Amino acid sequence: MTKKDIQEYEDKYGEVPTDRDERLEYIMSKAKDRSRTFSPVKKEMERIRKIKWKTLKYTVYLVPKASPRPRRSMNGHFYVNGAADNKRFFKNFYKETLDVPIIDTPCKFYCDSYLPTPNDMSLVNQFLAEIGLIRPIKKPDFDNLAKTYSDMTQGVLLFDDALIIEGISRKWYSAKPRIEITFKYMEEFDSDYNKKRISKAVRHNLCEEKETKDGN
Repeated sequence: MTKKDIQEYEDKYGEVPTDRDERLEYIMSKAKDRSRTFSPVKKEMERIRKIKWKTLKYTVYLVPKASPRPRRSMNGHFYVNGAADNKRFFKNFYKETLDVPIIDTPCKFYCDSYLPTPNDMSLVNQFLAEIGLIRPIKKPDFDNLAKTYSDMTQGVLLFDDALIIEGISRKWYSAKPRIEITFKYMEEFDSDYNKKRISKAVRHNLCEEKETKDGN
């Protein structure tokens, strides 16, 4: 965070209130006709709150591993070692195990990584670790694990990981190492604004795929 960042923030958002109710008033003050502009709000609030969420759970029986930090190649591009292998693995896993359409609506992502229980633990501690009372305080970091297992779903199960609006990553010990993933996703879009953004992205991807095929 630089002085420039702080100043730019102040210039752009300094007048916006910190209190939520005051921010709502701030937004409403921009309307020429409040009653007409905000008449759909209540109806939309009710619609969005009634949107159903679907749940998808799956387990990968492998030792949890986090991807290394991105590196810069000789031509200046960034890459992540092992990312391509992860994607290939998940594509096969998806075809063989998951019979679901691609997720293209806002979703929540939960990653539970079960690291191997250390052999030098006493049997009492191994038992306590298995029931979740003793937790790992070693690498890999929880955020890197979440990124690894969310990134590998992109373009396969998940249209774009930008769709993830909320996430939790937890580390556990287990005699049976594994990764348990849960996606909770909306049955429909929360707004026309977000729907248009995804539709535009889909069209862009289809154009890129067509250009690639034509080029070959």
